[in-house]
Amino acid sequence: MPEHAASSAELTAVCQRLAAHYTALAEKESARGAAGYARLDKERVQCLRLIERCLASKLWQEVQALVWSIQKYLDRQGHWADRLAALKMQLTAAQQVEDRRDEAWCLNELGYTCERRGEREKALTYYKQSLPIHREVEDKQGEGATLNNIGAIYHAQGRYEQALEQYQQSLSIWQEIGDRKGEGTTLNNIGGVYDTKGDYEQALTCYEQCLPIRREAGDEIGVGQTLNNIAMIYRAFGRPAKALKYLEQALSIYQQIGDRVGVAESFWNIGLICKDLGNLAKVEEYISQAVQLAEQIGHPSLEKYREGLARVRAARQVEQGKGGEA
Repeated sequence: MPEHAASSAELTAVCQRLAAHYTALAEKESARGAAGYARLDKERVQCLRLIERCLASKLWQEVQALVWSIQKYLDRQGHWADRLAALKMQLTAAQQVEDRRDEAWCLNELGYTCERRGEREKALTYYKQSLPIHREVEDKQGEGATLNNIGAIYHAQGRYEQALEQYQQSLSIWQEIGDRKGEGTTLNNIGGVYDTKGDYEQALTCYEQCLPIRREAGDEIGVGQTLNNIAMIYRAFGRPAKALKYLEQALSIYQQIGDRVGVAESFWNIGLICKDLGNLAKVEEYISQAVQLAEQIGHPSLEKYREGLARVRAARQVEQGKGGEA
C-alpha cells in the first residue's frame, strides 16, 4: 500500500512538472506566430496525451492552464478536432472546480470551433449554453462575445434581422466596457450582414469604420478579415485591381501570424480576382493552393474550392486548345 501510494504520488508529480513545461512552451511558441506553430506541431500529440493524463489524475488546474496555452495555436492551424477534444477536457476541469467563468468560456469556444468546422447547429447549442452563465457571473466580455457569435450563426442561416439584433446588443456591451477589439469584430460582422444583403455602400462604411479599430486593438486576424471583406466589396464594384491590393495585404498578415484558415480563404479570393482580370493561369495557381490548405485543415469550403479548381482547369484546356495560353 505505501509503495502504491508513493508511485501514484510520483506519477502525479511527473504530470505536474510536464504540464508546467508544456504550458510554458506553448505560451512561448504561440507568441512567435508561424515559426512557433511549426515547433508546436512536433509536440501536439504529446501535449494532448498529457492533457488526458492530467485529467485522469484530477489535476484540474493543470488541464485548464495547458489547454488555454495551446488553444490559439490549434485554432489558427486548423486542428479543430484536437481543439474540440482539448476544450471538452478543459470544460470537465472547470466544472470539477466550479469555475463558472471558465465553464462559460469553454462552452463559447466549443461553439466557435464547431462553427469553424461548418457545424452551425452544434455551435448555436453551445453558445446558448454559454450565454446565461456569462450573465450569471456578470462577465460582460464573455456575454458580448457570445452574443456576437450567436449573431454570426443567424447571419449564416439567413436570419438577418435576428443577426443584427444580436450584433447590436454585443456592440453596446463592447462600447460600454471599452473593449475595442470586440467593437471592431462586431462592426465588421454588421458590415457582413449588409454585404450579404447586397447593400455594399453600407457594408463598406462598416468595414472602413472597423478597420482602424481592429488595427488599434492589435487584432491581426481581424485586420486580415476586414481587408478581405473590403476587397470583395471592390470586386462587387467592378474594381478588381483595387480589390487585389487589399487581398495581398490580408494574405501577408495571415502568412506572418500562421493562420492557415485565413491563408486558404485569401488564396481563394485572390483566385477570384485573377479570374476577373482574365488570368486563368494565376487563377489555377491560387485556387490550387487554397484546395491544398483546405484539405489539410478540413475547411468547410473545401468542396467549393475543388469545384472551382475543376472549372478553371476545364477553362484552361479550352483556352489552350484555341492557342490562347494565358
